[in-house]
Amino acid sequence: MDAQNATLNRNSPFMVGVSGHRDLDPDGTDGLRAAVTAFVQQLQGHLPDTELRLIVGMAEGADLLVAETALGLGVPVEAVLPMPLEHYAADFDDATLAHLKELLRRPQVRCVALSADAAGAGPAPHSREQRDTMYAHLTDTLIRRSSLLLALWDGRGSHLPGGTADTVLRYLGVRNDDNKESDTIQFIEAAEEPESAPRLVYWAPAVRSSASADAPVRAPCYLAGAGDNVLQVLRTMPERLKRQLAELNAYNLEYRRLSAAGRLATPESLIASLPARAALPPGAMLEDIDAQYGKADALAVYYQRRSDRLFDLFAFMAFAMGVAYLIYEKLTESRALLIAYLVTLLTSLGVYYVLQGKRWFGKHLTYRALAETLRARFYLRLAGADQRMDAGEVLALSGIEKFRGFSWIGFVLKGIEAADDHVEPDRGLETQSVERAWIEGQFGYFTRKVARLERASRRVKHMRHFLFVAILVVISLLFAFGDQLHRIDVGLGIPLKNILTFSMGFLAVLLGVWELHQDKMATRELLWQYRNQLSHFARARAQLARMSTPRRRNDVLVELGKDSLMESYLWAIHRYHREHEPPAA
Repeated sequence: MDAQNATLNRNSPFMVGVSGHRDLDPDGTDGLRAAVTAFVQQLQGHLPDTELRLIVGMAEGADLLVAETALGLGVPVEAVLPMPLEHYAADFDDATLAHLKELLRRPQVRCVALSADAAGAGPAPHSREQRDTMYAHLTDTLIRRSSLLLALWDGRGSHLPGGTADTVLRYLGVRNDDNKESDTIQFIEAAEEPESAPRLVYWAPAVRSSASADAPVRAPCYLAGAGDNVLQVLRTMPERLKRQLAELNAYNLEYRRLSAAGRLATPESLIASLPARAALPPGAMLEDIDAQYGKADALAVYYQRRSDRLFDLFAFMAFAMGVAYLIYEKLTESRALLIAYLVTLLTSLGVYYVLQGKRWFGKHLTYRALAETLRARFYLRLAGADQRMDAGEVLALSGIEKFRGFSWIGFVLKGIEAADDHVEPDRGLETQSVERAWIEGQFGYFTRKVARLERASRRVKHMRHFLFVAILVVISLLFAFGDQLHRIDVGLGIPLKNILTFSMGFLAVLLGVWELHQDKMATRELLWQYRNQLSHFARARAQLARMSTPRRRNDVLVELGKDSLMESYLWAIHRYHREHEPPAA
């Protein structure tokens, strides 16, 4: 694979699920096609450098209308069939089935058939109840994989499992198994944008062929969940979604530009770290996760280096200003020193105001949090346990999504979700690969990092003690022999007393600047995080040594994934607080 193709494969797509009625009123299809076109073009306008991908069940009616419209706009479609095509064909007449097959042959269509066994439906032929179960499985897949849902819906409730109403309400979190029998749906106008709404639906109101002639038709809008079967109506795209789309697009654009310019290191590969005999499970999309991890990790390293250099630059400028003032005060009252002091001060301010908008430090934290999330998802997917750990839930629990630049991470995670979440119960070889490549690798990594940072911490502690003693010695000499030292000329008319006071101030400035630099670099927090991570991986190693069944070993991996991710998110939050104000309530 050449570099250009590798870069394209690392584009993080924005996933849009599709649900709609089969029995659309023929007189309303042109209006629906126009609404879908406007919606897709709106998203494309916000995502000029990001792949937009639609997930469609390809049922008759709304699904095929959306798929055909999207393909006409150059948008790729992932056709997720609720069952194998030979069984799905029973839901179509001959003409519609031929149209479906023609669409599936398009080069921009990727077809995935969900496993009937995964939905508990068993082998064909399927009863009506079994087919309902498979359609409900399709709804679960759309909810799990979509960052936004497009619904061609009449706005009425329905008990039908996997139907449009069921999909919309479950996606928005306002229906579950406890209230699924309710048909009443309440729409309320949103007084203000709901910042807390994690999911949104773009609703294109559709008229069904069975509807009465005077059925009211609403304008297309966005919907957010507000309570049991209660939906908020948002007339325009929420500002929060606009920000998230802009940040996702900037992420893809940055990688493309920096990669093309040769400014990024070769992306790290998790697949390359696996044992040579490890087998990659088919359909697990591990290559996609690996590509996304390499992208996030490369960008995190790039911005870490830039932010670290910026911190080093400001530490040097602070030190230079302190030394210039001491020389002017204690050694020579040269106007050149005042000019140098002023130039350094103004340069520091200028650099700060020019570079603060680039958010190098914030991007480093965001991309590192994303990379560590993808690393955990990769190894859990390899072990067949990733569906038991909801990374989005861990993100929400940590509160990191409330900080600027982090809330779009979930969009990338949706793009690497497996098409079918059914996994085999026993993956002995893959679990062994996970333990060797992830647990042993990370345990060794954090062991080395903790040892290195502890050595550096001891050196800093010794230096601090040395400087403190040196300052006390200088103060004692000045107190005991101040007058005599003032009469001793060391040259250029400078008394020895001034040399000593300069040295004392120099040591104090050096210590202060060093402490400030270490504080900015959050070295103590980094050591704390590495120690905690080391304890998590050490505990997992010890537990795995005493367990033999794949299920129990996967339990350990899932808990390790949660603990490790939460540790990474908390560290990012602590570091973020050093440079930014906390998020507004």
